[in-house]
Formats: sequence, structure tokens, C-alpha cells
Amino acid sequence: MGRLAKGEIPGYTEMLAEARKVATKRMVAEAENLNADAVINVKYETAGVAEGTVEILAYGTAVRFK
Repeated sequence: MGRLAKGEIPGYTEMLAEARKVATKRMVAEAENLNADAVINVKYETAGVAEGTVEILAYGTAVRFK
């Protein structure tokens, strides 16, 4: 049986933070392409794809102000 790590794994935490930044930048760029003024109700979903990799999905609602 495999061992469970206790506590934070700094390398994994850094990888998640970087992936979240990339996902956020892509979401904002798409909103800008739609001429949106903001993105509201932003949510993130995270999934491990393979050992040492992670997939993060960022989504929200692009809005325009009157």
C-alpha cells in the first residue's frame, strides 16, 4: 500500500499556483476578446491528470457594464 504524505508539498503547491495563474490569464483574455468589462462568479476546478501534472479549469461569467 502507498504512503500518504502529511502536510504541504511545496513543489505541488507551486505547480497549482502557476497553473491557476495560467488558467486565469486565459479566461481573462477570452473575456477581453468578447469586449467584457469584467468576469464575475469565477470558479476553479482542479484535477490530477498524471503523476506530477495537474489540470485547472477556470470559468466565470463575462459581463459588460452599461
